Amino acid sequence: MQIWGHCRFSYFGRSDTGREIDTLETAFAKLWHPVRMAVRFHLFETLLLPAIRAQTDPGFMFQIVTSTRMPDLFQDRLDRVTADIPQLRILRTEETDLNRALHPTMLEAGADGSGAAAHFRVDDDDAVSVDYVARLRAAARRVDPGGMVTFPTGVIGFLHEGAARHAPFQKHSIAIGLALVEPPGGRNPFRIQHVVHASRVPSYCDPTFPAYHYTLHSANNTAGYGRIFHLDTGEHRRIQRLMQQHPEFAEGALTTPAAEAALAAAFPHTTGEALRAAILRAGDPVGLAEEMGFPAEPFAPPLTAG
Repeated sequence: MQIWGHCRFSYFGRSDTGREIDTLETAFAKLWHPVRMAVRFHLFETLLLPAIRAQTDPGFMFQIVTSTRMPDLFQDRLDRVTADIPQLRILRTEETDLNRALHPTMLEAGADGSGAAAHFRVDDDDAVSVDYVARLRAAARRVDPGGMVTFPTGVIGFLHEGAARHAPFQKHSIAIGLALVEPPGGRNPFRIQHVVHASRVPSYCDPTFPAYHYTLHSANNTAGYGRIFHLDTGEHRRIQRLMQQHPEFAEGALTTPAAEAALAAAFPHTTGEALRAAILRAGDPVGLAEEMGFPAEPFAPPLTAG
């Protein structure tokens, strides 16, 4: 069975940015603000891409969809940091409807006569474990076309009051690594509300291994675009709950034994300490922008004729 991964990278369209960014001017001012983009690239390059390179099963495709209108500075860096991954390709599109943009890909997958394919999703600031593709391949064989696969167990990394921490995390039908088994031309994994979809179709759930790294940081899309970055992540209700659930954090601990064991199993190419350093570095968006050579001010959208 073919395995296809899908990742949006600062894609300008309804399925990614929601109602807050609906004009090109707003995209340049907020979605593609250089300081925000520095955080996105930093986590993309230190969390997601190393995990894609390290997959124990190399027989998969991984497609990143982005917008042709994204500034050239970011297009060039995207090409450069992904060039050494043979399974990876970039889809640049003018489409603002993600379903239409991905339709040719969904037609391509399995059209070689292999039948249904498994399509998983992951955001550019999260990561899947190095055995994720191998696990998905085995799980997808148990699922009829139209079904889904969920690996609910993982680790959450977050920034809180100047410290990066890790804790175990579990959520059924979490979006990270969620996969649909679809025939050629079927629905893509962004076309569903993942929690709702799990109540409507047959699914296979394997909670027995750590499958992902879920990252909360200074430029999370879910925090909204009212501010370019959000340094006071202590406002986040999920982080508040995590701090309460793990009293050792109040005593200065940065992680838990269960989280460290999960990180070692899921991401053997790195360490929990290195991952926390990456999350902590995301707490300095302006410094990251300077380091990457990005300007501090947003780009202006190109002038249009007439």
